[in-house]
This record gives sequence, C-alpha cells and structure tokens, in this order.
Amino acid sequence: MSRTASIRADLAALGVLAPVRAFYELGKRSGAHGLALRAATRSARPAVLRLVPGFRPSGRVAPAAAGRCIADARQIVELGHRVFGQRIPVRAAEDWNLVGDHGARWPSPFWWQIDIRTEKRLGDVKWAWELGRHRDIVVLARAAFLQPGEQWEGELARRLRLWFRATPTEHGVHWYSNLEIALRAVAWMQVHALCADVLPQDVRDSMALDVARARRHLLVDFPYTVSSMRNNHLLGDALGLLAIQRFTGGSARSRLSRIAERAFAAQLDRHMRPDGSMIEDSVSYHRFVLEMLTVKHLLGDGSPAVVTAMGGAARHLRRMGALDGPIPQWGDWDEGRVLASSGDALDLAGSTALGLVLSGRSADPRWWSEFDEVAWYAPPIGDVGATTSAARPPEAAVVVSGGIARATVGDWDVWLKGGTGPSHQHADLTHVSARFGDRWVLVDPGTGTYNGRLDVRNAFRTSRAHNGLRTRGEEMFVPHRAFRWLTSATVHCGVPVRTRGAVVVWAVHDAYARSEGAGRIARAVVVTADGLTVVDWREDGQDALLTVALAPGTEIVRNELHLAHCPGLVVRGLQGGSAVEGQEQPFAGWHSTTYGQREPATWLERSVSGTAATVWGVARRWSTAHDATVDGDQVTVAGIEMGMEFRPGGASMVVRVGGRTRIHTAGTGAA
Repeated sequence: MSRTASIRADLAALGVLAPVRAFYELGKRSGAHGLALRAATRSARPAVLRLVPGFRPSGRVAPAAAGRCIADARQIVELGHRVFGQRIPVRAAEDWNLVGDHGARWPSPFWWQIDIRTEKRLGDVKWAWELGRHRDIVVLARAAFLQPGEQWEGELARRLRLWFRATPTEHGVHWYSNLEIALRAVAWMQVHALCADVLPQDVRDSMALDVARARRHLLVDFPYTVSSMRNNHLLGDALGLLAIQRFTGGSARSRLSRIAERAFAAQLDRHMRPDGSMIEDSVSYHRFVLEMLTVKHLLGDGSPAVVTAMGGAARHLRRMGALDGPIPQWGDWDEGRVLASSGDALDLAGSTALGLVLSGRSADPRWWSEFDEVAWYAPPIGDVGATTSAARPPEAAVVVSGGIARATVGDWDVWLKGGTGPSHQHADLTHVSARFGDRWVLVDPGTGTYNGRLDVRNAFRTSRAHNGLRTRGEEMFVPHRAFRWLTSATVHCGVPVRTRGAVVVWAVHDAYARSEGAGRIARAVVVTADGLTVVDWREDGQDALLTVALAPGTEIVRNELHLAHCPGLVVRGLQGGSAVEGQEQPFAGWHSTTYGQREPATWLERSVSGTAATVWGVARRWSTAHDATVDGDQVTVAGIEMGMEFRPGGASMVVRVGGRTRIHTAGTGAA
C-alpha cells in the first residue's frame, strides 16, 4: 500500500476523530506535547499515600488461596515473573524493559521518541507492558502479608528499587501508554494496602513521587483519551485517576475527581448493553472491563450504575459457561487483567465469581478457596447475601447473550457467534466453536500477536482462520494495520429452536453485501447428544470458500478427518477440500492458546458452489442422527426440516418438526 493510500485508509478508519488524532500525533512528534508533560510531572510533589481498605483482606484468607500465593511467590523469586505463560527473570533494572520476542531491551529516551508501531520498531511492546503491570509485585506483597518476616519483603523492595531505576519519569516504554500507568497505580495501591509498614522508606518515597507524577501525566493526557480512546482505555484511564485520588486522600468532590467520574460514567453508558455484554467484542477484554468495575466498586462506588454493570457483565460470562469450563477466545486475547491472581491466567471463572459476589447476585462458599479473585477481594463469607451454587446447565439447554448462542446437549457445548462490536473484534461472524466433554473439537484460533508480524496478526484475526463461509474467497472484514477494519457488518442472532433431544441455534449476517451482487449468509447449527451439524445458506448463490479451524491434534485418515483426542468422533461433509497445518509462508494453520504463543493446527478449506445449502458437521462415528438430507435450500437433520427465507433487514427460518411448522425470525422486527 502506498503512503498516500495508507493515510487515506487511516482517515477512513478513524472517521470523525481523525483531526484529533492528527493533532495529537503532531504534538507528540514535534516534542510540544512532551514539553507540557515534562513541565507538569517535574513540578509534582510526592503524594501522601493512604491505606485503601478495600484492598486489604478483612478476614482470614482461604488456606488454598494462601498456598497458591506462596507457591507462586517462590516461582517469581526462583524463575521469574509470569508473562504470557512464560517466566521472565528480573535480576537487573534493564530487565523491566525486556523485549520478550527476542531478548533485547527497550531504550530509555523520552517515551514519545520510541517507535513501537512501525516496521522499524524493536519488537512487540506488549511483553514489556505485561511485565510492567506488576501482577507479580502484588503477589509478593501478598506473600509478605501472609508470612511477615520471611524473604518476601526483601524481594519486593529489591524489585521495586530496580523498577524505579529503570523507569525515570517520562522515560521508556512504560510511560508510553496511559492505560499501563493507570493499571500500575492500581497494583501499587494493593501493595501499599498489604504491606506498607514493611516497605523501606526509600521505596515508599519513590512510590509516593511516582504516583504523584502519574496523576499529572494522566491528567495532561486525558483530553486525548476522552476524544480518541472510547473503549476500555477511557474506562481504565479514568479509573486510574480515581484510584490515585483515593490512594492519596484526594477529595471525591475535587475537580479532577469530577472530571474522571463523568468520563467513566459516560463511557460505561456507551460500553454496556442491557444483557451485560459490551462493545468490546472480545472475551478477554470483557473480563478486563469487568475487573475495572470490581475495582471501582472496591474503591467505594456502590452506585446502581456500577453494581448493575458489574453484575450484568458477570452474568453474561456465566451464561456463556465461564463457571463450567473453558469458553472460546472470541476476539483479541492477551490475558489482560486489573486484578492479581496466582491461578490460571486463561481462566475466566474467578473474575466472573467475584462480579457475582460483589453485585449480590450469587455466592458459592467454594469460590473462596477455588478463586484468588474471591479470596483476596471479596468480603468474608458471612458478609455475603444468599448462597447459591453454579451448577452446569441442564441437558438440552440453550441461552443467547450478547448475540452469542450457547447450546448444551449431553457432553456437547456449542457456541455460535452471532454478535459483534466495534472494539477488538475478529472477522468471526457465525463462527462455531464446540467442546466435547473437556476436549475442544472446533476452535477459535486465538490471537497470536498484536505488534509482531502483521501477516501473523491478520492470519489469526481474519475470517480464513474462523469457521465460516467466504463469498468469492474474500475476507469478511478488510483489515487495516494491527487493530482497525475498513469495513463492518450487521449480524442478527435468531430465536433458538428446541425439540426433544435437539437444539438449533442460528444467525444471519451481511458482511459481503459491500460487494456488488453478493448477498447475505445464514447459518444454523443443530446440536444433539450425538454431535452437531452446520447448515449454511447463501442468498446470492455465488461461489464461496468454507473454512473450518479444528483443534490441534486432528488427523486425516483415508479421506476422513479424525479427532485424535476424541475417539469415536469424525468430521463429515468436508471431504475433497484442502488442509493446511503449521505453514509459515503464507502464514496459516496455527492455533494460539495465549498471546505470543502458537502451535500447528489444521485449517480446512473447501469450495462451495451452486444454490443448494451447504452441510457439514461432527458426530459420533456410528450415529445416523446427523445424516442430512438436502433438497435445494431445504435441509433435514435429526428429524428437523429447515429452510431459510431472506427478507429486508433480516431472515426467517422455517422449521418443520413432526408435521408442525414454525417460523423463527432474526433481524429488524424479529420477535
């Protein structure tokens, strides 16, 4: 892409905010913005740090949670800080500036002089930022709280001294992002609440000065955040200012507090949907914002807006199955956290449980032992209201939340992605994920990277890596740079169908309507105890490519796809297609469980032509329930006859079961 074309694409992606962003970038590159920040932070006086009670346990920490903390602290000391599933040693000051993908270190000029975005950048800055969020500093503080007089106090002080030496004010990548500064302030607030009395005076003094300078930095840069970062960044930056105000004893009625509160409230109103889902089309960022809401609550905000949003966000994750086991990694995934946990960084259950407890929705006594989030941030069990358990949904259950449908039948958990949002989304409309027992069968491919190789970034987030149809082989959305899209789409999740022993979930989208002659695509998924069948209808009948991402470990034997980790299951209806696994050029056939890591996995691609519906699926080898009959656009599976009628603003699915006909709608005017 030429420079002119790239600038034009940037302007299209930014829309009405393009002038604001351009003005900000000009000020940053000219040094004018830096001069304002330097003047503001240089004049800051050390803050007087105060105990924030919400971050110090008011009762005994559950023994299991305490044990996890001490074990984690030992690993931090012996092996290093946890970053994306790896342990990164911090033995010298420069280790805080690690470039994780090839072992170099970020330089320490003024932050606005560092290139983190162009092809000339030193590496992926996300590694250093994850290290600098100080999750492990909080864990060491917890260990010092649990075992005073042990080695933890010395290790905590040593690492903080190295930090202050490595990150002088406004120098280095750790001052580049306002969100990272805000999250670090929240972490230090927890450290101070847990063990301020055992921190050496020089460490407390350095922290007090840095907190004061962070407040000035966030305030000076806040107009940019408000105008250009209307997503989790705005919530996080406002939360950081409010946390620092509370941390330093600032008045809730001060001008700074009022500015931050108004910004947080306005973005929260834009951010949340009535069912608890968010504009962040990412399960990782959903958890991230849920944790911001819990911190806001722990700072003393018991307002209906915050409690309702916190409870709704937690219930959305619960409906999607977060308390029952792993759920798909929709959208960008980077382990983003505001809270600290020594548990599995991929697990969503602890944050979900904490949101339910703090909003008074439900509480299971087991959560205080199972989840660090509940053990360290929730009140003692006796201070919580009614106790309920989080049982697995009953057999043949279906729920829709945030446009995502989840069907649970027997050992099958199946999700149909019929929702979307403007932030951190992937090109995954009508993507199908499926788990059989505790084993993944059809997967979301993950994220891979943000600021690494652009071909890797796009390979994971575009529609070729997801389970769906690509009309004329085109991508569902047109990507631009690492985070933006030049096109968008409308998607509607239909009313689910339930019969005895089966569930049908379905959705329709218009992602390809941007192309002349291209119509909409509708997808239905039939789920029974024996397996699942996917049916696709194309409004225009144009040729398409069907892509399917399978779980790592899938084998192709005698032209049949066998899921090696799920004996007795086969994938049907995909014979004759091509398969790619672990390919570097062009990049394809990979699965990323967490940010920065990947392993080979099979991506399938099969040509689709004609006007008839397309059928494929996964079922037990011996089952005949999912043998489909196709007659044009009429498909019969598991005794359910389905047909699709596209109409202005949506679609209708005509379903016949046992001689009875029902019409289910999706889109404008849907019931």
